[in-house]
This record gives sequence, structure tokens and C-alpha cells, in this order.
Amino acid sequence: MALKVYRRLNSLHNDILACVREGRRARLFRHVDDEGEHRIELHFERIAGRRVSHLKAAELELLANLPGVRDALEGDL
Repeated sequence: MALKVYRRLNSLHNDILACVREGRRARLFRHVDDEGEHRIELHFERIAGRRVSHLKAAELELLANLPGVRDALEGDL
């Protein structure tokens, strides 16, 4: 399980940095549904296409600690 999470976060990290290199921005959105459940979405608008990833709070916390992520997501964290 840990290896799967590592690979997923590493892929997201690479996509975030690729957005920055392309002069684009990854955006973070937080939603609360009717039952009070939180959903975190990470949107990537890239030259090659668009990607939306759903994150758990713990995954976002780990991702935010990777180099360049806090700067790339600016005020969204």
C-alpha cells in the first residue's frame, strides 16, 4: 500500500512541476458534500491535456511537503 501511495504522489509531484515549467498552474479545490465529507481535487491544465485527481487530506499533507509543491499551489493550500 505504501508503495502505491508513493508512486501516486510522485506522479502528482511530477505533474505539478511540469505545469510550472510550462508556465501553467495546478489548482487545488476543496468541496464539502451534503454529509459533511471533504473532497479535495487537484486540477492540472497542461499543454498535453487536463487531469483531475482526488486526494485524501493525508495525501495532500504529504504532497505539500515535496519540493516545489507549496510554491506551485500558492495560496490554494
